[in-house]
Amino acid sequence: MQGQYVRVVSVGDGLYELVFDNRLDDVNTLSQACINEFGDAVMLLRDAEGLRGVVISSDHEDFILGGDASEFDQHARMPNHELIALLEEMKNWLTRLEQLPVPTVAACGGDASGGGFELTLACDYRVMSSDARVRLPHVRRGLIPGWGGTVRLPRVVGLDSAIDWICTGRYVDAREALQTGLANVVVSPSHLREAALDLLRRCADGEFDFQARRQSKQQALPLSKLALTLAVESARGRIARIAGKHNPAAIRALDTLLLQAPLSVEQAMEVEAQHYAELAGSEITPALTSLFRSELQTKQRARAELKRSDFKRVGVLGAGVMGRAIAAQAALSQMRVVMLDAKDQQLVDAMEEISSKLSRLVERKKLDAEERVRILTRIRPALSREEFVDVDLAIEAVIEDPGVKSAALLAVEKYLPEHAILATNTSAIPVGGLARGLKRPEQFCGIHFFNPVSTKPLVEVVRAAKTSDETVRRALGFAKAMGKTPVVVRDCPGFFVNRVLHSYLQGFLFLLRDGVDPYRVDRLMEEYGWSLGPARTLDKLGIDTSLNASRMLAAAYPERLSFPGESALDRLRVLRRLGRKSGLGFYRYVHGAKYKGLPDLNFTAELEDLVVRHQEVSDREIIERMMIPLKIEAARVLEEGNIGSPAEADVALVLGIGYPAFRGGAFFALDREGLGRFVARCQKYKDLGPIYLPGLQLREMASGGRSYREWGQRHEA
Repeated sequence: MQGQYVRVVSVGDGLYELVFDNRLDDVNTLSQACINEFGDAVMLLRDAEGLRGVVISSDHEDFILGGDASEFDQHARMPNHELIALLEEMKNWLTRLEQLPVPTVAACGGDASGGGFELTLACDYRVMSSDARVRLPHVRRGLIPGWGGTVRLPRVVGLDSAIDWICTGRYVDAREALQTGLANVVVSPSHLREAALDLLRRCADGEFDFQARRQSKQQALPLSKLALTLAVESARGRIARIAGKHNPAAIRALDTLLLQAPLSVEQAMEVEAQHYAELAGSEITPALTSLFRSELQTKQRARAELKRSDFKRVGVLGAGVMGRAIAAQAALSQMRVVMLDAKDQQLVDAMEEISSKLSRLVERKKLDAEERVRILTRIRPALSREEFVDVDLAIEAVIEDPGVKSAALLAVEKYLPEHAILATNTSAIPVGGLARGLKRPEQFCGIHFFNPVSTKPLVEVVRAAKTSDETVRRALGFAKAMGKTPVVVRDCPGFFVNRVLHSYLQGFLFLLRDGVDPYRVDRLMEEYGWSLGPARTLDKLGIDTSLNASRMLAAAYPERLSFPGESALDRLRVLRRLGRKSGLGFYRYVHGAKYKGLPDLNFTAELEDLVVRHQEVSDREIIERMMIPLKIEAARVLEEGNIGSPAEADVALVLGIGYPAFRGGAFFALDREGLGRFVARCQKYKDLGPIYLPGLQLREMASGGRSYREWGQRHEA
């Protein structure tokens, strides 16, 4: 059999290989067309004469990356009964695969995500390459696995691991898969197919009892009611904290695991389907699905560049907070790193901090002790720029001062090999200005990591006027190799994320000017879905840092991003209340409350003389006055062509500044409300200032009845 997505070939002696090989794309996804071909392949194998075993493999770099993102929107608009019927179709094919009268082995290389992972669970054995990863990311879409994942996984790896993997949606690497029993064999990528076929032959020859393994997956979990309840309830608090109160999918997954564990597989599948259907009809699922689709598309744009980019040695200029964090992340990503600083003690401090953080990962069993040593040996502290003579990429991460950055870049460029690209990690300074004087400005760009580098997934790749396409492509590959989700933005003050964030915070400053309590605003915005309200955000960023950024943006966009008169940020800086780092900001940070902070009720009196008018503002008006400027500015950046698409913008806002994921992003929210209704709502606040006035493109789209979803489809075509 040879189809567009699947082929079946004989490998001799009654053994067959079912190969996922999408001829229309460079990744395998379980689109409806692919599922149809997979079903045909299963039926063909069932009827094959002399069948003794089946191995399932992929001819692509990754195994299968779940469902087809292009079909997500269609699924979100389906009536529940139609969506459930689609689920049942694939679930039935997996059951038929599982019931073949011969052993089945999955050869899993690269990533197996979502339905791709669920397919491997229907096999009797799994052989994984050392670089393979698996995950069930459904909770990130507001759903639970729907093709038997909640049923088969706990019966393969145990309930505790299944709870963790399903309820967090995290990646599981080959090492952990082997430890938990998910993987039966782990080999190098070059030996994956050979090892899978060898295991299949041994099973077919009767060396291993595949029927006994299969039977154990058909039964209830061997746990008493008390043990089952304790396992689930002990995880409930942790899972609730991770998921947050706005996404019920993780807790629903936990409840599903609890309910179906004592049942037969057939009954358990019915429980899974019922809970899936209820979540599919929830209000937040379309928003989370849209965001998940956008993130997949954004990552796939960088995937091809990763193949062409080979960063074996990276230079990091500056061993401060950001420099040492970037160096550590690069070393974790298998790159050799030269970390350069003018001060020997700064390098010593940086290495000690990196070592300490890696030790904590070992303590939490996220890393083994041997790998910790290997990571540390990949980083070489250096005092001389000559150490950069053979790096593939150099990234500057010194203080946010244009003069200091320019001098550092000019000094290091002369030592770089001709093929190397040079980058700056600035968060807001225009990259074009930093390129002045460079001999190869076409090989220079911005690569803006967010703090903390280890946990923030977003990277802005900033294209300046002279930056070449090749440099942008290589920068995307570098960010992807670092495990990040990169978006390309054009050079402008604040780029995309910080420019939009400033508009949001500007709305906060106007509320304070009208006498609104900052702690009330924080409470409302956190209830709205932000992890931190605006006051807590400013304290975390640093009042002085935020004020410097606001002044730069005000100078660039004085007609709307300047603040009339003295702002609360100006007053806080005068009072030396600089946020968390000084122990005082909008909040008081005492021992034991370092990160959350305590309201300082005496402080509000310090702002009283800044109040222009005391105005009664409802809770709804506070939220609108915060969110409208953010959406308007995001639309302006898109209109100017400084970010590629609404999808990338939504991903950047969620991953970069914590825009509430369950709301789907600014552009998803605009489309859901309707652009006409949004523009009409802005009229209510037009007297507050230009940040409440929509741009030309947004107004024209509203009057024409268009949407950003249509805009994105038109520009992606």
